[in-house]
Amino acid sequence: MAGERDRQVTTGVVPINKSKLIKLILGVIVTIACLLAAVWGLDYEQISTSFKRANYWTLPVMLALLFVFFWLKALRWRMLLEPIKKLTVSQVTPAMMIGFMGNNILPAHLGEFLRVYVLSRQFQIPKTTVLSTVVLERLFDVVAILCYLGIGIYFAPNFPEEYQTVSLIAALGILITIILVAAYLIWTEAVISLFRVIFSYLPFLPEKLTHLVLEMMRSGALGMTSMKSKRLCFGIIWTSFAQWLINGVSIYVALWSFNIRVSPLAAFVVLGVTAFGVTVPSTPGFFGVVQFCFTVSLKAFGVSNADAFSASIYYQLSQYFPVTFIGLYYSNREGLKFSEAEQEAEKELEELEGGSA
Repeated sequence: MAGERDRQVTTGVVPINKSKLIKLILGVIVTIACLLAAVWGLDYEQISTSFKRANYWTLPVMLALLFVFFWLKALRWRMLLEPIKKLTVSQVTPAMMIGFMGNNILPAHLGEFLRVYVLSRQFQIPKTTVLSTVVLERLFDVVAILCYLGIGIYFAPNFPEEYQTVSLIAALGILITIILVAAYLIWTEAVISLFRVIFSYLPFLPEKLTHLVLEMMRSGALGMTSMKSKRLCFGIIWTSFAQWLINGVSIYVALWSFNIRVSPLAAFVVLGVTAFGVTVPSTPGFFGVVQFCFTVSLKAFGVSNADAFSASIYYQLSQYFPVTFIGLYYSNREGLKFSEAEQEAEKELEELEGGSA
């Protein structure tokens, strides 16, 4: 691998990474398709009118909520890392913000691997151990988001009854996730072996992908140490629900800013749909996908596509620019160049894939 890289530098010829190219093309296609679906049937005048009558004095509130959201996220990450290394919120914040900045400007959610690299380098913690805490974070995020999505769909007024079936599916998903997490914590290797057997009956899944998932599950077990402490377990749970509640409030403020008067529970529906929507392949920053999720979610509440689209732009930009600029600030402070950041994130992913092959 090193020899190949040296040859590339010497010759000045860098071969195209087919996997990366495919992901890029797929992301562009998804983004364009979502954006077209979100603006289909709209004209510039409708969107312009929506922006003109919006109340932008809510921006300080949006930024304050964003600060609380990431403070809670940093606090949770500190607790997840406590059994491994005792750090403060201010110590984990730079790596976390660099990672989320990476998700905004790098493809394929590489920001997650970037923050693993940065924290590992800063505090000499094994990368697989840091990755395990990130995996555990995602498990708690899924449970919290599913809870809010289920509550929003089931209790929101004037919501079509047929959609309540989705809330029951969400509740079932929460229950299954909790059972799996508990089993995963108690019988880690047995659960991994079970998933290996399940994957063996799914021949359409790429072998590298199944190995990657199993390796991440094994790495995630290392982060489970914090769950054996009642104090840390309680702290991780309440911060998981609190941060997504704050995010839901932020969405509601964005809707209110554009004169969209719906139940606060509608914001939970938008939160759930958007949170899972951004997991699909797309271009960095998730533009287009967020707009589509807003319009689809709010259509059931009788909100016009023009207002939903405009509110989604306001919400997304109020998140995108502060997170990106703060991440770039910390990246510069840590002496991490943008090109280096992308290379290191890709290297982390390649090492994980290679180690699981």
